[in-house]
Amino acid sequence: MNVLSLFDGMSCGRIALNRLGIKVDNYYASEIDKYAMKVSEANYPDIIQVGDITELDLSTLPKIDLIMGGSPCQGFSFAGKQLAFDDPRSALFFEFVRCVEELKPKYFLLENVNMKKEWLAVITEYMGVEGIKINSALVSAQNRNRWYWTNIPGIEQPDDRGIVLRDILESDAEEPMYSNIYGGFGEKKPREHFDKSVTIRANSGGGSIPNIKLKDFDKNLAKMTTKEGKAYALTASYNGAVAWNSIEKKQRSMIPTGKQKTISVDKDKKQLTIKEATKKGFTTIEDGDCFDMTFPKSKTRRGRNMKDKSNCLTAANYDYMRYEHSDEDKEVYWRKLTPVECERLQTVPDDYTNHVSNTQRYKMLGNGWTIEVITHILKNMDLSKGK
Repeated sequence: MNVLSLFDGMSCGRIALNRLGIKVDNYYASEIDKYAMKVSEANYPDIIQVGDITELDLSTLPKIDLIMGGSPCQGFSFAGKQLAFDDPRSALFFEFVRCVEELKPKYFLLENVNMKKEWLAVITEYMGVEGIKINSALVSAQNRNRWYWTNIPGIEQPDDRGIVLRDILESDAEEPMYSNIYGGFGEKKPREHFDKSVTIRANSGGGSIPNIKLKDFDKNLAKMTTKEGKAYALTASYNGAVAWNSIEKKQRSMIPTGKQKTISVDKDKKQLTIKEATKKGFTTIEDGDCFDMTFPKSKTRRGRNMKDKSNCLTAANYDYMRYEHSDEDKEVYWRKLTPVECERLQTVPDDYTNHVSNTQRYKMLGNGWTIEVITHILKNMDLSKGK
């Protein structure tokens, strides 16, 4: 099989084909991000990089059996400015169309984000097939709604595998831990200080833990899970699950007067209360829950409680956290979700992205595909010769 992967990123399509045991004769990858290319080539040295799709001479390629890709989505996304086809990045969709029309592959697969109905209709018209909406939450611990257009027949919704956040968390993560959440954000402690049954991640971008003062903490705590208990989707700006574990009763006295209305601890129920933009005005984090601190200053953010599923990973934000409590020194701790945990949210093999910095790992995972959704679609291909 000859494959052309457009906007290839870290070659998620190749992972899916490999997982299905499908023999790939030639895998042509069009990508311009040097970090994503480094990861792809480290895992699959035989990948043939063809460069920028806008400069690719298609006549130089052999007969292509499968074209797949997720064209840049910034102009389509509800989270962006929604410029649609006026955004030059989203206009790259037409490069995908060009490749399909000129190369006439047996199969094609196009992925994109949730968008306005009129834009969905335009893509459907050009691709000649109706899109199918699939939530990665069915096959992973991440809430991630995406649209897929393909001429591969018989695609239905995947079975719900019932995977939740606690299934993908590392029990022995070596991420730096930060303490004294109520008095400042300062002290880093060795991993052995913490109960390994819990984990967290907090970050405001660039892959580093922010120094959040208590006076700003109410602005920084926010989004977590959907009412269905799913985590929001990984995106290129993703990062932020937080699990919260029992705070000692004495910890309540550390919260300055006036802050208990924004961040409060119920010493009897062992609950953390966080403000969010709902009619109720707050969400309650139970012992062991995760929560999302993305867009901490937002006055419209909701869904910060990520009890069972992670919010959608993105490439720009790194604010998914998990709380940890140490019975030994009576303090609250937290850490970022690790790159491996984010790989698991995308059902990518552990340490697949460990050839670049953590910042770049989070970014490309946010931009990537949920592999198990792609395998669910590609497994319906008829690979018989002569058909």
